Amino acid sequence: MLVNGVVNLVHAFSVFVSEGSKVLKRLEEVAGFSVVPILFGVNRYVNARAVDSIYTVLKELGAVDRLGIVFFCSGGDIDEAYLLATYLQRLAREKLVIYVPRFAKSAGTLLALAGDELVMLPIAELGPIDPVIYDSKTEHYIPLQSILEILNILSSGVSRDVVNAILEKLPVIELGDYKRAVEHNAELCARVLASRMLREDYEKARQIAEKLVSYKQHSAAIATRDAADLGLRVREASGEEAELLWSLHRLWVEHIIEYEALQPQEIAEPIEFRFGKGIVLTVAPREVINEARRVSSSPQGQQK
Repeated sequence: MLVNGVVNLVHAFSVFVSEGSKVLKRLEEVAGFSVVPILFGVNRYVNARAVDSIYTVLKELGAVDRLGIVFFCSGGDIDEAYLLATYLQRLAREKLVIYVPRFAKSAGTLLALAGDELVMLPIAELGPIDPVIYDSKTEHYIPLQSILEILNILSSGVSRDVVNAILEKLPVIELGDYKRAVEHNAELCARVLASRMLREDYEKARQIAEKLVSYKQHSAAIATRDAADLGLRVREASGEEAELLWSLHRLWVEHIIEYEALQPQEIAEPIEFRFGKGIVLTVAPREVINEARRVSSSPQGQQK
């Protein structure tokens, strides 16, 4: 859960919060409504823990008339993303705008489709929402279709013993249920779209959702024009709005993404902290997180 004190212990986090908050404040002035960042580091995914932490922050905001969400997310659990998407839709009484400065892929794409309008920078991208499975060894999500294709290749020229050995390490039940998983993802996507962006036009929402689960590559980039061609209500950011989104993204890369890249996997642990009206989900060394918790639990830390 949230450990806000980590910001005081990691210089990169401190700079990001300080400088990024100025950008968010100006973006609110330009947009004319509340702007909430929900930013997932490249080593963080949409899962139950992430949704719990996001809810902890957003429930304090409560429902507002007009709401903008700035997303950076490379994917995760589609069902948890659906829960979060429907919650965000409930928070905005009149209009919900989703900003994607750079990435909202896989389950992140589902979240990006929660709004009435999608705003992207020229180099921003969405991605397909075909099924993925979580690999606990690598702590990454792997497209089911990729595994199936590998198995098809192996079965054509590899001994049965080798194929069986590989299958023992794979979630065979999920592989066998691939078709249902595709249909499930499409249904969740259609529901999200029909709730706001394509309100009361479920058939169009369903058609778009089916396209989003049928790409040949899970990593395929869906640019602004592609999103418009699909039938999504999307526009390209322009003017000061675009400059502010790009400034926020540069700060994000320089102070959060690059910091993550420096952390050895064996000592890095997930951490969340507040940023403006929203949240950052990233990783930090175990020692730093423990120290932040120790300080926050001390009498002096509680007084602050």
